[in-house]
Order: sequence, then structure tokens, then C-alpha cells
Amino acid sequence: MNDEFHFGEPATRPARLGDADPKRARNSFDPRLVWIVAGLLVAGVLAFVFLRGADEAGTQIADSQTDVISQVDRAYDASAQGTMGRAVVVALSLHAERGSFTTDLATLSAYDPGLLFTSGPSNGPMTISYATDATGFAAAVRSESGTCWWARVGADNVITYGSGKPCTGSAAMAASAASW
Repeated sequence: MNDEFHFGEPATRPARLGDADPKRARNSFDPRLVWIVAGLLVAGVLAFVFLRGADEAGTQIADSQTDVISQVDRAYDASAQGTMGRAVVVALSLHAERGSFTTDLATLSAYDPGLLFTSGPSNGPMTISYATDATGFAAAVRSESGTCWWARVGADNVITYGSGKPCTGSAAMAASAASW
């Protein structure tokens, strides 16, 4: 038995360094490159279409949220206007009973205990700022939407409406429209 190690017979041809296929070396264009570029283009188009659809969906959602906020603000305004209607009924009722508009806060509050009358500014839909003078009674109510609604009852019982700032009964004396 022989324990020597041999690499085998020596080569009869010299080793070739470089490309194994001389035909391929002359043609440097790889057709797989076309498939890679085509795949990237298709992926780019699909990404564009997807993102375009996502943009349109996002715009529709934002529009619907704007509509919801607008409807909620209208509901808040309707609530404040309802409170204003109650205040006008209080003023007209007391004017019918007494022949003049009352300046007494306790009398106004006692007539409708669900309403909070104040001579200061209104800070919410159940707080009514009021003012009286020889020409009439005026009230202002701030809606939760931030709008201040005005109503004025003249000495001739004609009611005029408006909105604006500040949210005080004194400012509401300027109400001059036939409706809100």
C-alpha cells in the first residue's frame, strides 16, 4: 500500500482563463435584461395606478368628513337658534304681561328655568346674553360651532335676526334681518 498523494495526470492542454463560451463573449447582450426592465416597468405602472386610486379614495374621505363637520355645525346652530326662540318667547310673554321689557335677571330666569340669562357675553348654547332699552329686547347665543346668533324684539313686537361678534345682548341690538 502506498500513502502518497497525487493530483492526477498532468494536463495536456493549457488552462483557459476568461469566458468559457467564445460565442457568448462576442454577444454581450443578455435577454434576461429585457425581462428585468419589462418587470420593473410593469411594477411602476401598477404602483402608479394603486397610488392614484388611493389618492382619490383619500380625497373622497376628506370630502365626506368635511360634509359631516358641516352637518354637525348646522345641528349646533339649529340648537342655538332653538334656544334663542325660547328666549324670544320669554321676552314677548313678559312684555305682554308687563307692558315693557324687563331688565331683571331673576324675572327672566324664573320664567324659563331651563335657560341661563346673563348680562355678560354668551359662552354656550344655553347661556343667553341679553340687553334691553327703550326700543326693545335683544339676546345673543353662542352656538357650539362658534357662531353667535342674535335676535331683537322691538317695542312694536317685530323680531329681527342676525349674527356676529361680540356675543352680547348689546351687540344683538344691531340685528336687522328678517331671518337668520
